[in-house]
Amino acid sequence: MKDRYAFIVSDRTGITAQTMGHMLLSQFPTIKFKTVSLPFTDTDEKAQQAVRQINSAAGKDDEPPLIFATLVNDKIREIISRSNGVFFDMIDQFIQPLEKELGIESSHAIGSSHGVVDPEKYTSRIAAVNFAVRTDDGVHLSSYNQAAVIIIGVSRTGKTPTSLYLSLHFGIYVANYPLTPADLDTGRLPSPIEKYRDKLFGLSIDPERLAQIRQERFAQGRYAQFKQCKYEVSQAEAMFRQENVPYVNTTSKSIEELATTIIHRADLKRDLI
Repeated sequence: MKDRYAFIVSDRTGITAQTMGHMLLSQFPTIKFKTVSLPFTDTDEKAQQAVRQINSAAGKDDEPPLIFATLVNDKIREIISRSNGVFFDMIDQFIQPLEKELGIESSHAIGSSHGVVDPEKYTSRIAAVNFAVRTDDGVHLSSYNQAAVIIIGVSRTGKTPTSLYLSLHFGIYVANYPLTPADLDTGRLPSPIEKYRDKLFGLSIDPERLAQIRQERFAQGRYAQFKQCKYEVSQAEAMFRQENVPYVNTTSKSIEELATTIIHRADLKRDLI
């Protein structure tokens, strides 16, 4: 597999450039990209330092590094573009056509896409994160009535990271509840969450993958054995079908895909904050 450097350069967090860069690079699976993130490149000095890193990487590979940049400042953008890499400007690509269409110049404000534009929504998002943490893994059941969705599934199917992602990025109140072997033996919804059946969303996973994850987590006892994993997944999916709980297999899905699937299928209201 061919190797190549890819740099993510931004004057703020780099999340936008990283997301777009990853999306584009994923279309070239035969190349192994060595990704380097350079966030908060917001001064001439930091830009020059970034150029030195890029040029150093260029000297190590036969091919020049790829540079995905979201840089508002013209001077900093020019400094980076003069490095020994292939420069992809992810702001200018869209800003200039937008300025032409709208008939006005953009603000060129650094970090405006990730700033606190609406303090009320920002506060709501923090509250949602706190709620997800407080109700994680079946804790504080008395607060479950506040949840917009309750994620259920056997251990290590991704309930916690999915809950945190939904709360952090979209301000959605999410709780999650673990299905234990005792719950699965009954074939019915556990009594603490039965009254919330309209809020439930299930996560499943391929047994082979579940066994692998559990081996890395805790290899002793039946917990990580394939036979046990296969039983738990089979019982959980049977429960989902019997109780009409929508569910999704997490094996080959990213957190972003899982979150979007849950939002779409559960018809949740989301705020891009």
